[in-house]
Order: sequence, then structure tokens, then C-alpha cells
Amino acid sequence: MTLASTGEDALVGLTGVPYTIAAPTLGLIWLVSLAAGGSRNAWITGAGVEEYRRVIRISLYVFGGVAIFSYILKAQFARSLFILLLPLGILLLLLERWSARAWLNHARVRGKYLTTCAVVGPEDQVARVITDLRHHVDAGFSPRGACLIGGSAKETPSELRGVPVHSADDLLGVFDKFEAVVATEGLPGSYLRALAWNLEGSPTSLVVTPRVMDIVGPRMHYTDTPGVSLMHVEIPQFTGWKYALKRAFDIIFSILALIVLSPVFLVAAILIKREDHGPVIFRQERVGRFGEPFTIHKFRSMSINAESKIQKLIDDAGGQALFFKIDHDPRMTKIGATMRKYSIDELPQFWTVLKGDMSVVGPRPQMAREVAEYLPAYKRRLLAKPGITGLWQVCGRSDLSPEEGMRLDLRYVENWSPITDLTIVAKTVTTVLKPSGAY
Repeated sequence: MTLASTGEDALVGLTGVPYTIAAPTLGLIWLVSLAAGGSRNAWITGAGVEEYRRVIRISLYVFGGVAIFSYILKAQFARSLFILLLPLGILLLLLERWSARAWLNHARVRGKYLTTCAVVGPEDQVARVITDLRHHVDAGFSPRGACLIGGSAKETPSELRGVPVHSADDLLGVFDKFEAVVATEGLPGSYLRALAWNLEGSPTSLVVTPRVMDIVGPRMHYTDTPGVSLMHVEIPQFTGWKYALKRAFDIIFSILALIVLSPVFLVAAILIKREDHGPVIFRQERVGRFGEPFTIHKFRSMSINAESKIQKLIDDAGGQALFFKIDHDPRMTKIGATMRKYSIDELPQFWTVLKGDMSVVGPRPQMAREVAEYLPAYKRRLLAKPGITGLWQVCGRSDLSPEEGMRLDLRYVENWSPITDLTIVAKTVTTVLKPSGAY
């Protein structure tokens, strides 16, 4: 495919279609394909990376189709159409989707554009799902009812987590009050099937929480044959081309960050030194990939003798070192509190990333005393390099319970993808600019 040298604004080949017509037509086909491919499906907007995956995949299909079409008809498109328009178009589409998602989630925090739902299942699972949906409003659901299956009718509460509880029979009569029914784990297959039948012909959607917890889409593949349906779950891999790509991203991103943020480094160093004349950089041994120790670098945000006081604070807080943090830590300096609020103290870790001990995105780096409290399953988080940011950073930071923080880290380790990293980095910017849970 080459540029025409005649100066005429036309495709050179059998078609003879001017670019002024071809370009808008291509744009229209692109937009229609994005809509037809479900890139604006209500269930994928607002959260997760599936929306971005579909935008990229459909865009590649469209341009691949254009290339095949031009070859068959011997039409000569300008190379710039592919070299510039494809990556630029995808980038602009992703930015548009990200901006729309940020606006949508901001509105959802205020209680708008939420799908009203009833949660059905065993009491413990219903309580968990109601809590999760309220905490993660970006999922887009607002629990307004509950139905408890499997318990004694005499022991059924009238409310659960502030949500009215309906009996199984009553719920069938009030489906029209909800836009969706969320079926939790532990719900018998026969009940789930009956539930789906009862929803036939109604505008109410059926949503099922996965029985295989914390395994996300790319690792799951379905086989549906007459008489049997199977879900294949890929075993996590911790080596290969994806991790080479991750390391390349870490190097490029950390170099750019160190250069672009150098003025911030200078100002932070001056303010830290001016406050108490102590060292600017705080160094501490943390546990990295495969349990190997490494030295982390941060701007010092606490008093010079802060480490000597840590054990007493842990004991006073109950003795649990894992994910230990306290609000209004007495060891914090004035400038340190401001840096913590906006995560400025974390910036020197880009040097640690460049050295190869950390990654831009990964599980939270922890100390040996925290690792010593790991349950056997928790040790899987050591299969990945610790990161400056991660799911814990964009889903609540220090407001998370140790169990929830660990679950998010394990979820990341086993389901990581390049698009997931880019999504977390983008969400980190929003989290830092609107700090919550940072102390």
C-alpha cells in the first residue's frame, strides 16, 4: 500500500473512492463495529479491563478487514492511514472511555446510575456480596433487597446489612422492583435454574458471582457441548514474554518518572531537611520476589527514631504486624503527613524499580515481620515483584482490612496482564489526586 503520487484525493485502484469519502466511511464502520462488538455493554463499563480489551480488539479487526479489503480490490491506501490513524485512534478511544468511566464512577459515588438489585443466596454469602457491592460502587449495583436460602425460617432476620430480607416466595412477586438479581456462591443449581426460568420475559437481569473466586476472564475458557458445559481455568504462569514486557515497561516508565518528577524530588528533599535536619531518604529492608530481601527507598516521612517505636505501637494496636498502619501516627512529621496523603513519599521507589527489585505495579512490599504472619496461601504473593502501586492502592489503600488487602494482592498475582497494569496506573493517578485512606 503506497501513497498516490498524482496529487489526486482518491484511492488508486479499482474503487476510485476519494479519501474525503473513505475516511468518514472508515470512521462510521469503526464506531458501528465498536457498538456491535459490545464495547459499550452496560455490564463492562465502569469497572474492569474488558471494555478496554474490546476497544483494542475490535479496532484491530476493523483495520485488519480494511487491509484485506484493499488487497482484494487492489486499492492503495496511504500508509499513514495505518501508521498514524490506528494507534492514535485507539489511544483517543481509550482516553475517551477512561474519561467517561471516571465521570460515571464519580456519579455512582453520589448514588446515581446504579442498578438496583436483590441478592440471593446463603446468609453469609449474601452479607459478603452486599458489603462488596457497597464498597465497590464502580461495579454499578445498589443492593435493595435480599433473599436468604438454606436457613431456618424462624431465624431469618427482617434486615441484613440494612437491606430488607424477602422470603423465596415473596421475592418472586417483587422482581419488578429490581433491575437485577445477584445469585451468590452456595446457591443450589436447581434453585438457580428455577430463578432463571422465573425471570424469563421480565426486564430483570440475572447476575451470578463466580464459584471459582478471584479468577478473572482471561484465565477462563468455556467448552459447551450437547449435554455438558465445562470451564477451563488456565494455570497461572510467572515467566515468559508477558513478564519480559512488564520489565521493559518498568524500565521505561521509571526512567521517565525520575526525569519528569525531578523538580518534585528537589522540593521534597529541601522541605524534609529543613524540618528536622535528618536524612532525606529512608531505607528499609523488605521482602521481595521469592522471599529475597531488598532495600526499599522512600522519602522519610517519620521522625528519625521512628523504627525504635514501631513494636510498641504494634503491641498497643493488638499485636498484628500484617498490614499494620494507624491513623494519625505519632511518629509522622508535618511534611511527612502531606507527602503520605499524596503518596509523594513513594516516588524514590522508581529508583528501586529501575534496579529491578520492584515493579511499577505489584503486591504491596512488606517487611519480614509481616511475612512471618503469612498463612500458607498468602505466600503466593511472593511469586511476583512488589510494586509501587497495585490493586490495594486503588481499592481503598489503608482503609482495607488485612484480609481484603491480601485477597486483592493474590488476585493481582494470579491474574496479571499488561492491560491490567495500565488500568491500575491510570486509576492510581485518580486515587492520588483525590486521596482517601492514605495515612
